[in-house]
Amino acid sequence: MTESDTEFLRLEVSSDPRLLGVIRGVLQVWLELVGLAADRRDEVVLAVDEACANCIRHAYDGRIDEPVELLLSASAEWLEISVSDQGTPCPAECAEYRPLMAPEPHELKPGGLGVKLIHRVFDEVRFRPGTTSGNCVTMRLYRTAKGGVESED
Repeated sequence: MTESDTEFLRLEVSSDPRLLGVIRGVLQVWLELVGLAADRRDEVVLAVDEACANCIRHAYDGRIDEPVELLLSASAEWLEISVSDQGTPCPAECAEYRPLMAPEPHELKPGGLGVKLIHRVFDEVRFRPGTTSGNCVTMRLYRTAKGGVESED
């Protein structure tokens, strides 16, 4: 692959939580094919799983028959994963970066850590809620950043 080449894989699944396993499986294989170091694959898969679960939980309010689209892209310089939905736009402040710090025991509650995880795993995160419908989160990992993306040749 030359620096100007980009490889794409587009995947669309229904917003059924049972299909999250399919997404994780496809993502694991793709990450191996594009040369992501083995020790980074699981955390990338977990972060993307969180993004997909947020689509189902928040944008679609648990409806299982709506589209969730993933676009997986790779170049010589980066890996990029976009997750899009056509659901209710999320308030922009929900996707803002906040440092991940250990919560106090009385502060523990379900939810709220997925966005922080996504920001910790990826070098760049762009969240674009639609004006009347839809959301897209684009997550980019540079091949030389965080010691992460290296070929396993």
